[in-house]
Amino acid sequence: MTGHNAKTKIDFLSFTFTPEPLKRIAELAKQGCLLKAIPRFEVKSSALSAALPELAAGSAVYRRPSEPLSEPKNRYEAADQHLRALAYPEPLYSKPEPESSVIITSSMTEAMEIVLASQYKARADINHELKSICSALLDFSEFEVNPDGKYWDSYNDLIHSYGVQFLDTICCNELELFIEELNYQVGVPIPVPRFSLRHRRGGLHGYSYSGDILIDGIACGLVAWGAANHGCMVSFTGAGCDGLDFGALHRVIAMVPGIRITRVDLALDDYSGSVISYLKAVDAAELGHFHPARGTAPKWMAIQAGEFIPEVHGGLRKRFGMIASSGCSFYVGSRANGKCARIYEKGKQMESAEYPDWVRAEGELHSKDRIIPLDVLVNPDPYFAGMYPQFSKWLAEVSKDEIEPVRITTFKNKFKTCRDNAVTNMSRMAGRLVNYLKNVEGLASDSIVRQLIGQLGHDDIPARLLMPLPPELDELSLFEPN
Repeated sequence: MTGHNAKTKIDFLSFTFTPEPLKRIAELAKQGCLLKAIPRFEVKSSALSAALPELAAGSAVYRRPSEPLSEPKNRYEAADQHLRALAYPEPLYSKPEPESSVIITSSMTEAMEIVLASQYKARADINHELKSICSALLDFSEFEVNPDGKYWDSYNDLIHSYGVQFLDTICCNELELFIEELNYQVGVPIPVPRFSLRHRRGGLHGYSYSGDILIDGIACGLVAWGAANHGCMVSFTGAGCDGLDFGALHRVIAMVPGIRITRVDLALDDYSGSVISYLKAVDAAELGHFHPARGTAPKWMAIQAGEFIPEVHGGLRKRFGMIASSGCSFYVGSRANGKCARIYEKGKQMESAEYPDWVRAEGELHSKDRIIPLDVLVNPDPYFAGMYPQFSKWLAEVSKDEIEPVRITTFKNKFKTCRDNAVTNMSRMAGRLVNYLKNVEGLASDSIVRQLIGQLGHDDIPARLLMPLPPELDELSLFEPN
């Protein structure tokens, strides 16, 4: 639930965060650091103690192998190496030892398996142990600085030195802790929590791994994680936002260090179309009402979508025979600049019989060159009004008539429209068969229903009706046949 009687609803949300060990590695990479050695140190972690290898040269857990020179191929290279040997009396070429590049184990695999197989009762305990191992290694590491090195070269060298699989595990655990905390804040229904994580094959948006966020068992968002892309990403779709308690979400992510909202969509609905409309948006753009007080005026575009009237033929058809039966859309701004908006006829898009004039104004904010505050989750109206001057005018006009929070109204209207359309479509597809069974075969209504749905389970329902319910929703209206 957003702020008290908020008129604006959140229709999309994504954010990222970075676990503390990765933040430390990123700061080291900014300075051009490369891992040089890890001296032997006293360990308090049983998992780390069991996984430590034999000491490398110089009583070190790890020592970075020096870059060996290749054997001279001709007398000129031999003479050059001889002169270098006089100035630098160290071995010029040598075979690197196979174990010399290992810190604890290859990519920390053994240490990771020991921790995960240690019969911890809570995920927080596992995560704490993994982060303790990584923090201990960072604390006792010795680094060499390459001032001319590039950030990504240093960062990739560091994460692969410490073990990218090990760091990926820390990221995954942070996400699972986030899901657990969200369930705790929202309240865990018996027997199944509202929120869960389902792993997917492959990565997403540059992250090595990804998964689906399930709300009441319905996929309504995405997560992705990986040390190579600095940690974790979480996003909720419009359907997922309908099922969220934004007050609880705000409490959860406010405690996450390094949290950064990367995108949020804010929507304002006008069910009568009397305040917000496609034509009014075009007029406002022509009058400059989308122009900010300072800066360059945004570009805009207007689109009509519909069909041709069959009775109109010939050359007049393209000009006069088209009706916008699928709705009109107006776009302003650009995603490339981090801020854009769209005004579209949602009643026609949803084919809503009850609200055919329903129009939505939706603004999209990205974190490009701006910081999106967490307050937008619980108090979205000011941020919607601040996107464009025209948005502020529309919000002021709509607010006079709106009584209940727009999120509940929107959800009920969307659900009712989807349900009514599903019934209408099914009557067209199966109505004749049901009519035959009823009036020709003489079957009773209960018998027809059993034959049609006898093989289905209680959860086998149309995908369009799979929607997580808003936590503050009390009830849905019963279906009323026409």
